[in-house]
Amino acid sequence: MVTAAPRHGAVFAQVLARDLLADGFTEAQIFARSGFGPDLLTADKPVAAFDDIAGLFEHAARLTNNDVIGFQRGQKRQMRRSGLIFYVGQSSPTVADFLHNIARYRRVFSDAVEIDTSSLDRDGRVKWYFNVPAGVQRRQYVEFGASGLLHAIRQAANRVIRPERVTFRHARNTNLDEFRSYFGCPVEFGATDNLYVFRQSDLSLPLMTSDNDLYAVLLDHCHLVLRDVTRNVPPLIVDVERMIADRLASGEASQDQVARALGMSPRTLSRRLSAENTTFFETLENLRKSLSISYLKDSDLSLTEIAYLLGYSGLSSFSEAFKRWTGASPGQYRMS
Repeated sequence: MVTAAPRHGAVFAQVLARDLLADGFTEAQIFARSGFGPDLLTADKPVAAFDDIAGLFEHAARLTNNDVIGFQRGQKRQMRRSGLIFYVGQSSPTVADFLHNIARYRRVFSDAVEIDTSSLDRDGRVKWYFNVPAGVQRRQYVEFGASGLLHAIRQAANRVIRPERVTFRHARNTNLDEFRSYFGCPVEFGATDNLYVFRQSDLSLPLMTSDNDLYAVLLDHCHLVLRDVTRNVPPLIVDVERMIADRLASGEASQDQVARALGMSPRTLSRRLSAENTTFFETLENLRKSLSISYLKDSDLSLTEIAYLLGYSGLSSFSEAFKRWTGASPGQYRMS
């Protein structure tokens, strides 16, 4: 059974490609080994698989030798290019309404992103993640989205709003001061969630772009659009990976534990994974491989710490597994 990859608005991938072309890179360089071709440059309201969009941002970081290209581009992102979802946010009465509406109507723009504002009014928290397998590299796009969201809020409120805290799930050990300077608060990488924590006083701020009449019209429009949007159901493998990731370090990432967390029996989970042409062990191994590469490339964690985070009993078992995956030891890979 093949599950369609979640789709996402590709307008910012288009803008990135056009800017790279203007900077002197050739179309062959820009689209090498990507899911896009030159037709992206002229497409009208492009939509693409999120994997391809995130991949283009990662490729751009390597091509330009700029490890924060996504983060920097988000700070000057023109949100109006997002279309309807942007105008609903901008016309909202307050910062909190802006965030709630972006979360509520995200399907207008994307099948890939999940935004949780369920505790926003209580403790100022906004969480988000992308419904794609762990192997999809997305660090640049996650950082692009994070800085772009705050940029849009600051523009709409016409003031420099600083969150209390920002965290990212992925690892990073470079350019940390740049992140702290832009957000104006502590920033943590390698955390449990992609997370913003806002002050209640900031959430209640009125937006300078608020328009009650336009707001009512746009809400009705969003309801109609969402009614006709067919949502791609997240692959089972994504749910399994999330459950595994939450349990790796505690040593509780067994098939029995994950099946119980998903509300099914281990046999049912095995059967459903088989229908996706995989097994629990393969899913666990693929996630461990992806996480280990990220930790080795993008963090200063020791090999022993990485082994622990991945749920291995010791460094030797981690090293054996990593060499099986890559042909190199963790130490050799980090030095390469």
